[in-house]
Amino acid sequence: MKGSIGGSAITMYLYIRGNRISGKYYYDNIKQFIDIDGNINGDTFYINEFVGNNKTASLNGNVTENMFFSGFWISSDKNNKFNFNFSQFESSLVSKATIINSSLNIDLEESGKFESSRDAIVIENQKKSKVLDKISIDVDGVKSLDEDGIASILNSEIIADYNNWKNNLSEETDITVKREINVSYLDDKIISFSIDNYSYAGGVHGIDTSVAYIYSIETGNRIGTKLSDLIYNTRDMDLINLMKNKLLSMHSERDYFDFNNIELSDTFDITPVGVKFIYPVYKIADYSKGIIEIEFTFSELKPFVSDNSPFFYLFE
Repeated sequence: MKGSIGGSAITMYLYIRGNRISGKYYYDNIKQFIDIDGNINGDTFYINEFVGNNKTASLNGNVTENMFFSGFWISSDKNNKFNFNFSQFESSLVSKATIINSSLNIDLEESGKFESSRDAIVIENQKKSKVLDKISIDVDGVKSLDEDGIASILNSEIIADYNNWKNNLSEETDITVKREINVSYLDDKIISFSIDNYSYAGGVHGIDTSVAYIYSIETGNRIGTKLSDLIYNTRDMDLINLMKNKLLSMHSERDYFDFNNIELSDTFDITPVGVKFIYPVYKIADYSKGIIEIEFTFSELKPFVSDNSPFFYLFE
């Protein structure tokens, strides 16, 4: 979505499920995310915005059938009030993606609980681009572009997993499997998906994973699968020191396994404000620290980016 608040341009990623609205936006001249969460009721809506855990303002007004939102932005202290509007960015090749979810939750009481939730995604493709169709099929591994067909495939996969679990119960066992897909970044050259997975099949705890699937909109090929696609010298001491400072802002040196030998993660994602590097659980610290993510703004990372990187244009 594109629009403005009080005359200042904004870019927004909006997620709508039923009458629920969530997502994030940033002012184009600042590029710092602000989270949003709210509801749509008919042609009216109410959204709260948050920075961290603090509510900073509300946006309420009207929405048309073609997704044009307008109304008033009001600060939490009621001291500031501005007109706003935003709508789908129609000039972009990709302006909308539909996330299809299937889930199943069954409690067999004495035998255990089964919980599964899976996302798939279809990029809206008004120009009938085979490249975008290719990306839709590749990112979630579901070989269909029909929303009903995808839902049926996801349901079949979940039911097969449930039957396998039920038929192999030898003792009380809970199982949870979840896959969530969101769009991390989008422009006319690339689209990036954040895929979060969680699995639990007994034991002390489950396992979380977070990966990024970045695609070229021109070719439909996945890019950014290795660090050399972005950084020309991963041993640059200025880069290493910057990385370590970011890690120390989250945890103390003793919280990491071998702090002095930590390298920049080869798993990264593009966001509207920069690049996020993702360390899987157990990669550099124990389970209690979870997935560790550090973010570099485009300006911070610019001195270390390869001239041949498919992402170089983002840093110009």
